[in-house]
Amino acid sequence: METLEDLYLAGRNPEYDANAKKLLASRKILAWILKYCVPEFEDSTIEDIRDIYIQGTPEVASVPVMPDKTNARPLSRILGENTEDKTLTEGTVTFDIRFRASTPDGSALGLIINVEAQHSASVSYPLVTRALYYVSRLISSQHDVDFDKSHYEKIRKVYSIWLCMDPPGDESGITQYRVQENLKYGMIGEEEKHYDLAQAVMVYISSKKRDPGNRLLRLLYELFKSDDNAAGKMKTLENDYQIKLNESEEGMVDIMCNLSVGIAKAGVDKGYLLGRQDGRIEGRKEGRQEGVRDGVRLGKAENQREITVRMLENHMPLEIIVRITGQSEDDIKRIAEEESLPC
Repeated sequence: METLEDLYLAGRNPEYDANAKKLLASRKILAWILKYCVPEFEDSTIEDIRDIYIQGTPEVASVPVMPDKTNARPLSRILGENTEDKTLTEGTVTFDIRFRASTPDGSALGLIINVEAQHSASVSYPLVTRALYYVSRLISSQHDVDFDKSHYEKIRKVYSIWLCMDPPGDESGITQYRVQENLKYGMIGEEEKHYDLAQAVMVYISSKKRDPGNRLLRLLYELFKSDDNAAGKMKTLENDYQIKLNESEEGMVDIMCNLSVGIAKAGVDKGYLLGRQDGRIEGRKEGRQEGVRDGVRLGKAENQREITVRMLENHMPLEIIVRITGQSEDDIKRIAEEESLPC
């Protein structure tokens, strides 16, 4: 059974995950994902996708993936904040984010879209196979919600978009999987809209550099992989993507940066614990020096206190703070007392 320590040191930090998924559920970010991953929106403006086509008010919630549970509540809003497994949560596998969108062509049916944030590609099964299972569930769960009896013509097209933070070979890219018609004998075919009902999209986000050829990959790199501090990330979002975060969203970015899980994960994957000298040297060879100064890395004394305060504010267990910062329990308790924080 995994402990909280295992999860923090493996880069699967519950606080980080929750804030990352809340941020991804923002229309401001989802619009960019749809623009570059869903063909229906490739000719639409970011503003139209954000303000017109995404349906409902984004919120953080949970929608079960498994049969007989997915339809437990109506799909009327953007849903998020996955709880991954039974050891840490309520035991239900859920969609990270699920929402509806209308389409520029005015189709009465519209789309159902799922976005998943995946830390590691090192799983015991092909990740794309799981993505295809998710699109299957997105279709089958429409029964008695979007259509009943035999009205299969009312099935809405679905997308499952997977943001992979640990891609094979640490290479960036976007790959789509869909149903296509193949006329093996004769010329009897169907309209594409009758069978093109499900797509899985794998988005691979490299940690090596900002991808110069794709704006979505550059955006996701900045959010989850770059060594910029919170202020630097928000400046890039506003200057390069015209994304102005509200106070709540700024807080999410700030927490993600200070927890530093996304950046430190590369060092953990190489076998180094956060805060150790060898991890600071080898953790991420490209671009991590700035992360040390900005508080993403834990090696400098002036940043250790700030990181410790952030962790205390987010109610992290004392033993985890000790492991990550390398500070003693007495030092952490002293900081907590000076800052009037619980410990």
